[in-house]
Amino acid sequence: MKKLMGAAILVGLASAPFESGATPSRAASMSPGAESTAARLLPEVFTVYVRGTIVVNHPVPGFEPRRLPTANVYQGEPGCYMACYSHIAQGAVYSVGGDIDVMGQVRVPGRYEGRICRPTGASSSASQIAALCGRWISTCGDRCWGGGDTGGWFGIQ
Repeated sequence: MKKLMGAAILVGLASAPFESGATPSRAASMSPGAESTAARLLPEVFTVYVRGTIVVNHPVPGFEPRRLPTANVYQGEPGCYMACYSHIAQGAVYSVGGDIDVMGQVRVPGRYEGRICRPTGASSSASQIAALCGRWISTCGDRCWGGGDTGGWFGIQ
């Protein structure tokens, strides 16, 4: 897997197709285990649409399309996405407010509790998430930390 360029993360309703062609609504209606892991992976060049601090994953008039670097570092199950945040706006895809910007996201072993990714195992510590962000999201370097509020990409409320 190569290092990604750019920056960004999530908020909004899930309506964009995934690489496998499955949509979040279709995936959610399948019985457990019936859907392939690929159907739950976001594309590594994930387009989000931004207006101010509002970000959605489908086109909306007046919103600007931007590429959110997404590193599918972990492709097993269960897995979830950790957002890579920074206080330095340079290279960010969008701002979530309060001097916090989204640079990208990485997939780790874990589960969603509500819309929050709860990592498990060796990748669950704050320092491990920050290291993954620094390794896979090129705009992070050593200036990012992780946060799990990414379930909105899948329509989780």
